Amino acid sequence: MRSLAEAGTRGTAFWLLVLASTAGYVVNGASTPVVPRIAADQLGTDPAVGGLLVSLAGFVAIGAMPVAGVLSDRVGPRRVLVVAGLLAAAGLAVALVALSVPGLAVSRVVFGAGNAATTTALTAWVVAEIPVAQRGRALGLFGLAVWVGLALGPVLGENLYQTAGHRTVWIVAVGIQLAGLVVALVARGGSVPARRTSPRPVGAGLAVALRAVVRPGPAGLAAWAAEGFMIAFLIQHLVGQGVGAQGLTGAANVFTVFAASVVGVRLLLGGLPDRVGPVRTARVAMIVLATGLVVLAVAHDFPTAAVGAVLVGAGYSPLFPTLTVLATTTLDEHSRATGVGVFSAVTSAGYAVGSLLGGVLVSAIGSGWALVALAALQLAAVPALGRHDGDRRAARDLRGR
Repeated sequence: MRSLAEAGTRGTAFWLLVLASTAGYVVNGASTPVVPRIAADQLGTDPAVGGLLVSLAGFVAIGAMPVAGVLSDRVGPRRVLVVAGLLAAAGLAVALVALSVPGLAVSRVVFGAGNAATTTALTAWVVAEIPVAQRGRALGLFGLAVWVGLALGPVLGENLYQTAGHRTVWIVAVGIQLAGLVVALVARGGSVPARRTSPRPVGAGLAVALRAVVRPGPAGLAAWAAEGFMIAFLIQHLVGQGVGAQGLTGAANVFTVFAASVVGVRLLLGGLPDRVGPVRTARVAMIVLATGLVVLAVAHDFPTAAVGAVLVGAGYSPLFPTLTVLATTTLDEHSRATGVGVFSAVTSAGYAVGSLLGGVLVSAIGSGWALVALAALQLAAVPALGRHDGDRRAARDLRGR
Protein backbone atom coordinates (compact mmCIF):
# COMPACT_ATOMS: atom_id res chain seq x y z
CA MET A 1 0.00 0.00 0.00
CA ARG A 2 1.34 3.42 -0.96
CA SER A 3 1.35 6.19 1.62
CA LEU A 4 -1.06 9.11 1.59
CA ALA A 5 1.66 11.45 0.32
CA GLU A 6 2.37 9.15 -2.64
CA ALA A 7 -1.16 8.18 -3.67
CA GLY A 8 -3.20 11.25 -2.71
CA THR A 9 -6.99 11.05 -2.67
CA ARG A 10 -7.07 8.08 -5.05
CA GLY A 11 -5.05 5.79 -2.81
CA THR A 12 -6.22 3.27 -0.23
CA ALA A 13 -4.48 5.14 2.61
CA PHE A 14 -6.67 8.20 2.17
CA TRP A 15 -9.90 6.22 2.23
CA LEU A 16 -8.78 4.26 5.27
CA LEU A 17 -8.38 7.57 7.10
CA VAL A 18 -11.81 8.69 5.85
CA LEU A 19 -13.31 5.44 7.14
CA ALA A 20 -11.57 5.86 10.51
CA SER A 21 -12.85 9.42 10.77
CA THR A 22 -16.36 8.27 9.86
CA ALA A 23 -16.23 5.71 12.67
CA GLY A 24 -15.39 8.44 15.16
CA TYR A 25 -18.28 10.61 14.03
CA VAL A 26 -20.68 7.66 14.10
CA VAL A 27 -19.66 7.07 17.72
CA ASN A 28 -20.15 10.72 18.60
CA GLY A 29 -23.49 10.91 16.79
CA ALA A 30 -24.75 7.70 18.40
CA SER A 31 -23.66 8.41 21.95
CA THR A 32 -24.18 12.16 22.38
CA PRO A 33 -28.01 12.35 21.95
CA VAL A 34 -28.35 9.48 24.42
CA VAL A 35 -26.74 11.52 27.21
CA PRO A 36 -29.56 14.08 27.73
CA ARG A 37 -32.11 11.29 27.23
CA ILE A 38 -30.54 9.23 30.03
CA ALA A 39 -30.18 12.31 32.22
CA ALA A 40 -33.89 13.13 31.83
CA ASP A 41 -35.46 9.65 31.62
CA GLN A 42 -33.42 7.74 34.20
CA LEU A 43 -31.75 10.35 36.40
CA GLY A 44 -34.60 12.88 36.54
CA THR A 45 -32.63 15.97 35.50
CA ASP A 46 -33.85 18.91 33.41
CA PRO A 47 -32.63 19.82 29.88
CA ALA A 48 -30.06 22.28 31.23
CA VAL A 49 -28.21 19.47 33.03
CA GLY A 50 -28.36 17.32 29.91
CA GLY A 51 -26.94 20.18 27.88
CA LEU A 52 -24.18 20.71 30.42
CA LEU A 53 -23.19 17.04 30.28
CA VAL A 54 -23.09 17.09 26.49
CA SER A 55 -21.06 20.31 26.46
CA LEU A 56 -18.32 18.89 28.70
CA ALA A 57 -16.85 17.00 25.76
CA GLY A 58 -16.72 20.19 23.72
CA PHE A 59 -15.09 22.21 26.49
CA VAL A 60 -12.43 19.56 27.01
CA ALA A 61 -11.85 19.46 23.25
CA ILE A 62 -10.99 23.16 23.29
CA GLY A 63 -7.80 22.29 25.15
CA ALA A 64 -7.23 18.82 23.71
CA MET A 65 -7.26 19.82 20.04
CA PRO A 66 -4.41 22.38 20.09
CA VAL A 67 -2.35 19.98 22.20
CA ALA A 68 -3.03 17.18 19.72
CA GLY A 69 -2.08 19.50 16.87
CA VAL A 70 1.21 20.51 18.46
CA LEU A 71 2.05 16.88 19.27
CA SER A 72 1.16 15.82 15.73
CA ASP A 73 3.66 18.38 14.41
CA ARG A 74 6.33 17.08 16.79
CA VAL A 75 5.86 13.29 17.07
CA GLY A 76 3.54 12.58 14.15
CA PRO A 77 -0.24 12.08 14.00
CA ARG A 78 0.03 8.27 14.08
CA ARG A 79 1.38 8.22 17.64
CA VAL A 80 -1.16 10.79 18.78
CA LEU A 81 -3.92 8.71 17.20
CA VAL A 82 -3.07 5.57 19.17
CA VAL A 83 -3.30 7.30 22.54
CA ALA A 84 -6.34 9.35 21.58
CA GLY A 85 -8.34 6.39 20.25
CA LEU A 86 -7.77 4.34 23.39
CA LEU A 87 -8.68 7.32 25.57
CA ALA A 88 -11.97 7.85 23.71
CA ALA A 89 -12.89 4.18 24.11
CA ALA A 90 -12.10 4.34 27.83
CA GLY A 91 -14.40 7.35 28.21
CA LEU A 92 -17.28 5.49 26.60
CA ALA A 93 -16.64 2.53 28.89
CA VAL A 94 -17.06 4.77 31.96
CA ALA A 95 -20.67 5.51 30.93
CA LEU A 96 -21.26 1.79 30.60
CA VAL A 97 -20.39 1.05 34.23
CA ALA A 98 -21.39 4.27 36.04
CA LEU A 99 -25.00 5.40 35.53
CA SER A 100 -25.05 8.68 37.45
CA VAL A 101 -24.61 12.35 36.72
CA PRO A 102 -20.97 12.31 37.99
CA GLY A 103 -20.31 9.12 35.99
CA LEU A 104 -21.69 10.65 32.81
CA ALA A 105 -19.64 13.79 33.47
CA VAL A 106 -16.41 11.80 33.76
CA SER A 107 -17.34 9.84 30.66
CA ARG A 108 -17.90 13.00 28.63
CA VAL A 109 -14.62 14.55 29.78
CA VAL A 110 -12.49 11.50 28.96
CA PHE A 111 -14.32 10.70 25.73
CA GLY A 112 -14.25 14.36 24.71
CA ALA A 113 -10.47 14.57 25.08
CA GLY A 114 -9.85 11.33 23.20
CA ASN A 115 -12.38 11.96 20.44
CA ALA A 116 -11.13 15.52 19.88
CA ALA A 117 -7.50 14.43 19.69
CA THR A 118 -8.45 11.63 17.29
CA THR A 119 -10.22 14.05 14.97
CA THR A 120 -7.30 16.48 15.07
CA ALA A 121 -4.69 13.80 14.41
CA LEU A 122 -6.60 12.38 11.44
CA THR A 123 -7.19 15.82 9.91
CA ALA A 124 -3.56 16.81 10.54
CA TRP A 125 -2.43 13.61 8.81
CA VAL A 126 -4.40 14.57 5.69
CA VAL A 127 -3.31 18.21 5.71
CA ALA A 128 0.35 17.29 6.25
CA GLU A 129 0.67 14.66 3.53
CA ILE A 130 -1.76 15.55 0.74
CA PRO A 131 -0.06 17.60 -2.00
CA VAL A 132 -1.06 21.26 -1.88
CA ALA A 133 -2.83 21.15 -5.25
CA GLN A 134 -5.16 18.41 -3.95
CA ARG A 135 -5.66 19.70 -0.42
CA GLY A 136 -8.99 21.45 -0.92
CA ARG A 137 -10.51 18.45 -2.68
CA ALA A 138 -9.04 16.09 -0.08
CA LEU A 139 -10.54 18.08 2.80
CA GLY A 140 -13.87 18.18 1.00
CA LEU A 141 -13.92 14.41 0.62
CA PHE A 142 -12.46 13.82 4.08
CA GLY A 143 -15.07 16.11 5.60
CA LEU A 144 -17.85 13.88 4.28
CA ALA A 145 -17.02 11.62 7.23
CA VAL A 146 -18.65 14.19 9.51
CA TRP A 147 -21.96 14.01 7.71
CA VAL A 148 -21.99 10.30 7.04
CA GLY A 149 -21.33 9.82 10.75
CA LEU A 150 -24.05 12.32 11.58
CA ALA A 151 -26.48 10.48 9.29
CA LEU A 152 -25.77 7.05 10.76
CA GLY A 153 -24.90 7.86 14.37
CA PRO A 154 -28.13 9.37 15.76
CA VAL A 155 -30.27 6.75 14.00
CA LEU A 156 -28.06 3.96 15.37
CA GLY A 157 -27.99 5.39 18.88
CA GLU A 158 -31.73 6.12 19.02
CA ASN A 159 -32.72 2.66 17.80
CA LEU A 160 -30.30 0.91 20.14
CA TYR A 161 -31.52 3.03 23.05
CA GLN A 162 -35.19 2.34 22.27
CA THR A 163 -34.82 -1.39 21.64
CA ALA A 164 -31.92 -2.55 23.82
CA GLY A 165 -31.20 0.16 26.40
CA HIS A 166 -28.36 2.58 26.97
CA ARG A 167 -25.78 -0.09 27.89
CA THR A 168 -25.98 -1.51 24.38
CA VAL A 169 -25.33 1.96 23.00
CA TRP A 170 -22.06 2.21 24.94
CA ILE A 171 -20.94 -1.33 24.06
CA VAL A 172 -21.48 -0.76 20.34
CA ALA A 173 -19.84 2.67 20.54
CA VAL A 174 -16.69 1.25 22.17
CA GLY A 175 -16.48 -1.41 19.47
CA ILE A 176 -16.79 1.11 16.63
CA GLN A 177 -14.26 3.44 18.25
CA LEU A 178 -11.63 0.70 18.49
CA ALA A 179 -12.39 -0.57 14.99
CA GLY A 180 -11.80 2.92 13.61
CA LEU A 181 -8.44 3.09 15.35
CA VAL A 182 -7.37 -0.23 13.83
CA VAL A 183 -8.45 0.89 10.35
CA ALA A 184 -6.42 4.11 10.59
CA LEU A 185 -3.29 2.30 11.74
CA VAL A 186 -3.39 0.05 8.67
CA ALA A 187 -2.52 3.10 6.54
CA ARG A 188 1.14 3.90 5.97
CA GLY A 189 2.62 7.25 6.95
CA GLY A 190 1.63 9.58 9.72
CA SER A 191 5.15 10.22 10.98
CA VAL A 192 6.55 13.63 11.82
CA PRO A 193 7.92 15.50 8.76
CA ALA A 194 11.71 15.83 8.52
CA ARG A 195 12.97 19.19 9.75
CA ARG A 196 15.62 21.18 7.98
CA THR A 197 15.92 23.60 10.87
CA SER A 198 15.49 23.36 14.62
CA PRO A 199 11.86 23.34 15.74
CA ARG A 200 10.27 26.64 16.71
CA PRO A 201 9.12 27.14 20.29
CA VAL A 202 5.57 25.90 20.88
CA GLY A 203 4.42 29.41 21.80
CA ALA A 204 5.59 30.82 18.47
CA GLY A 205 3.73 28.14 16.52
CA LEU A 206 0.53 28.72 18.48
CA ALA A 207 0.75 32.49 17.94
CA VAL A 208 1.03 32.05 14.18
CA ALA A 209 -1.87 29.57 14.17
CA LEU A 210 -4.05 31.91 16.23
CA ARG A 211 -3.51 34.71 13.71
CA ALA A 212 -4.43 32.34 10.89
CA VAL A 213 -7.90 31.58 12.33
CA VAL A 214 -9.00 35.18 12.88
CA ARG A 215 -11.13 35.27 9.71
CA PRO A 216 -12.65 31.77 9.65
CA GLY A 217 -12.92 31.49 13.44
CA PRO A 218 -16.22 33.33 14.10
CA ALA A 219 -17.96 31.42 11.30
CA GLY A 220 -16.66 28.12 12.64
CA LEU A 221 -17.75 29.05 16.16
CA ALA A 222 -21.29 29.93 15.07
CA ALA A 223 -21.78 26.99 12.70
CA TRP A 224 -20.55 24.37 15.13
CA ALA A 225 -22.69 25.89 17.91
CA ALA A 226 -25.68 25.06 15.75
CA GLU A 227 -24.36 21.53 15.20
CA GLY A 228 -23.82 21.03 18.93
CA PHE A 229 -27.38 22.10 19.64
CA MET A 230 -28.89 19.95 16.90
CA ILE A 231 -27.07 16.77 17.90
CA ALA A 232 -28.16 17.19 21.52
CA PHE A 233 -31.69 18.56 21.14
CA LEU A 234 -33.05 18.38 17.58
CA ILE A 235 -34.66 14.94 17.98
CA GLN A 236 -36.20 16.05 21.26
CA HIS A 237 -37.43 19.29 19.63
CA LEU A 238 -39.01 17.55 16.63
CA VAL A 239 -40.70 14.89 18.76
CA GLY A 240 -42.15 17.67 20.91
CA GLN A 241 -43.40 19.39 17.74
CA GLY A 242 -45.31 16.29 16.68
CA VAL A 243 -42.81 14.44 14.49
CA GLY A 244 -42.74 10.70 15.24
CA ALA A 245 -39.90 9.27 17.31
CA GLN A 246 -39.27 6.18 15.17
CA GLY A 247 -39.82 4.81 11.69
CA LEU A 248 -38.86 6.02 8.23
CA THR A 249 -40.32 9.46 8.91
CA GLY A 250 -39.06 9.55 12.49
CA ALA A 251 -37.22 12.53 13.94
CA ALA A 252 -33.84 10.75 13.92
CA ASN A 253 -34.02 10.34 10.14
CA VAL A 254 -33.96 14.11 9.72
CA PHE A 255 -30.23 13.70 10.31
CA THR A 256 -30.10 11.26 7.41
CA VAL A 257 -31.72 13.86 5.13
CA PHE A 258 -29.33 16.47 6.50
CA ALA A 259 -26.27 14.35 5.75
CA ALA A 260 -27.54 13.36 2.31
CA SER A 261 -27.94 17.05 1.50
CA VAL A 262 -24.35 17.77 2.54
CA VAL A 263 -22.99 14.94 0.41
CA GLY A 264 -25.16 15.77 -2.59
CA VAL A 265 -24.37 19.49 -2.57
CA ARG A 266 -20.66 18.84 -2.14
CA LEU A 267 -20.61 16.42 -5.08
CA LEU A 268 -22.68 18.72 -7.32
CA LEU A 269 -21.16 22.09 -6.37
CA GLY A 270 -17.74 21.08 -5.08
CA GLY A 271 -16.00 23.51 -7.45
CA LEU A 272 -18.04 26.53 -6.34
CA PRO A 273 -15.30 28.01 -4.10
CA ASP A 274 -12.92 27.93 -7.08
CA ARG A 275 -15.34 29.90 -9.23
CA VAL A 276 -16.62 32.50 -6.75
CA GLY A 277 -13.96 32.33 -4.00
CA PRO A 278 -13.94 30.70 -0.54
CA VAL A 279 -15.01 33.81 1.37
CA ARG A 280 -18.02 34.47 -0.85
CA THR A 281 -18.92 30.78 -0.70
CA ALA A 282 -18.75 30.78 3.11
CA ARG A 283 -20.89 33.92 3.36
CA VAL A 284 -23.68 32.41 1.26
CA ALA A 285 -23.38 29.10 3.13
CA MET A 286 -23.91 30.80 6.50
CA ILE A 287 -27.07 32.51 5.21
CA VAL A 288 -28.47 29.24 3.83
CA LEU A 289 -27.64 27.52 7.15
CA ALA A 290 -29.51 30.22 9.08
CA THR A 291 -32.56 29.80 6.84
CA GLY A 292 -32.58 26.05 7.43
CA LEU A 293 -32.44 26.51 11.20
CA VAL A 294 -35.52 28.75 11.09
CA VAL A 295 -37.42 26.13 9.05
CA LEU A 296 -36.50 23.46 11.62
CA ALA A 297 -37.69 25.77 14.39
CA VAL A 298 -41.23 25.89 12.98
CA ALA A 299 -41.43 22.32 11.60
CA HIS A 300 -44.41 20.30 12.88
CA ASP A 301 -44.12 17.36 10.49
CA PHE A 302 -41.41 15.33 8.80
CA PRO A 303 -41.67 16.91 5.31
CA THR A 304 -41.15 20.41 6.69
CA ALA A 305 -38.31 19.20 8.90
CA ALA A 306 -36.77 17.51 5.85
CA VAL A 307 -36.83 20.82 3.95
CA GLY A 308 -35.05 22.48 6.87
CA ALA A 309 -32.53 19.64 6.96
CA VAL A 310 -31.81 20.02 3.23
CA LEU A 311 -31.13 23.75 3.69
CA VAL A 312 -28.97 23.16 6.76
CA GLY A 313 -27.01 20.50 4.88
CA ALA A 314 -26.53 22.78 1.86
CA GLY A 315 -25.21 25.45 4.21
CA TYR A 316 -22.80 23.15 6.00
CA SER A 317 -21.53 21.44 2.85
CA PRO A 318 -18.76 23.90 1.88
CA LEU A 319 -17.92 25.16 5.36
CA PHE A 320 -15.52 22.48 6.61
CA PRO A 321 -13.14 22.43 3.61
CA THR A 322 -13.38 26.17 2.96
CA LEU A 323 -12.81 27.30 6.55
CA THR A 324 -10.08 24.71 7.20
CA VAL A 325 -8.13 25.81 4.12
CA LEU A 326 -8.52 29.46 5.14
CA ALA A 327 -7.19 28.57 8.60
CA THR A 328 -4.11 26.66 7.37
CA THR A 329 -3.11 28.00 3.97
CA THR A 330 -0.65 30.57 5.35
CA LEU A 331 1.10 28.02 7.62
CA ASP A 332 4.18 26.00 6.71
CA GLU A 333 4.40 22.20 6.82
CA HIS A 334 5.73 22.18 10.38
CA SER A 335 2.86 24.22 11.84
CA ARG A 336 -0.18 23.13 9.82
CA ALA A 337 -1.18 20.48 12.34
CA THR A 338 -1.05 23.14 15.05
CA GLY A 339 -3.29 25.30 12.86
CA VAL A 340 -5.70 22.39 12.44
CA GLY A 341 -5.74 21.95 16.20
CA VAL A 342 -6.38 25.62 16.91
CA PHE A 343 -9.17 25.92 14.34
CA SER A 344 -10.67 22.64 15.56
CA ALA A 345 -10.61 24.05 19.10
CA VAL A 346 -12.62 27.03 17.88
CA THR A 347 -15.24 24.72 16.38
CA SER A 348 -15.27 22.66 19.58
CA ALA A 349 -15.88 25.82 21.57
CA GLY A 350 -18.86 26.46 19.34
CA TYR A 351 -20.06 22.89 19.77
CA ALA A 352 -19.79 23.18 23.56
CA VAL A 353 -21.53 26.56 23.68
CA GLY A 354 -24.30 25.27 21.43
CA SER A 355 -25.09 22.29 23.62
CA LEU A 356 -24.61 24.10 26.96
CA LEU A 357 -26.46 27.34 26.23
CA GLY A 358 -28.87 25.36 24.10
CA GLY A 359 -30.01 23.45 27.15
CA VAL A 360 -30.47 26.71 29.05
CA LEU A 361 -32.39 28.25 26.15
CA VAL A 362 -34.61 25.18 25.81
CA SER A 363 -35.50 25.47 29.49
CA ALA A 364 -36.03 29.24 29.29
CA ILE A 365 -37.66 29.95 25.92
CA GLY A 366 -38.21 26.58 24.25
CA SER A 367 -36.35 24.68 21.56
CA GLY A 368 -37.98 26.52 18.65
CA TRP A 369 -36.80 29.94 19.77
CA ALA A 370 -33.40 28.46 20.59
CA LEU A 371 -33.07 27.45 16.92
CA VAL A 372 -34.08 30.96 15.85
CA ALA A 373 -31.40 32.41 18.14
CA LEU A 374 -28.80 30.13 16.54
CA ALA A 375 -29.94 31.28 13.09
CA ALA A 376 -29.33 34.88 14.15
CA LEU A 377 -25.86 33.88 15.36
CA GLN A 378 -24.98 32.58 11.87
CA LEU A 379 -25.92 35.90 10.31
CA ALA A 380 -23.96 37.82 12.93
CA ALA A 381 -20.79 35.85 12.05
CA VAL A 382 -20.93 36.64 8.31
CA PRO A 383 -19.22 40.08 8.43
CA ALA A 384 -16.10 38.63 10.10
CA LEU A 385 -15.34 36.66 6.92
CA GLY A 386 -14.79 39.90 5.02
CA ARG A 387 -16.23 40.89 1.68
CA HIS A 388 -13.51 39.73 -0.69
CA ASP A 389 -11.28 36.74 -1.32
CA GLY A 390 -8.00 38.52 -0.88
CA ASP A 391 -5.95 35.39 -0.18
CA ARG A 392 -5.33 33.82 -3.58
CA ARG A 393 -3.41 30.95 -2.10
CA ALA A 394 -6.57 29.83 -0.32
CA ALA A 395 -8.40 29.76 -3.60
CA ARG A 396 -5.59 27.81 -5.24
CA ASP A 397 -5.64 25.26 -2.43
CA LEU A 398 -9.33 24.67 -3.09
CA ARG A 399 -8.77 23.75 -6.73
CA GLY A 400 -9.62 20.26 -7.76
CA ARG A 401 -12.61 19.93 -5.43
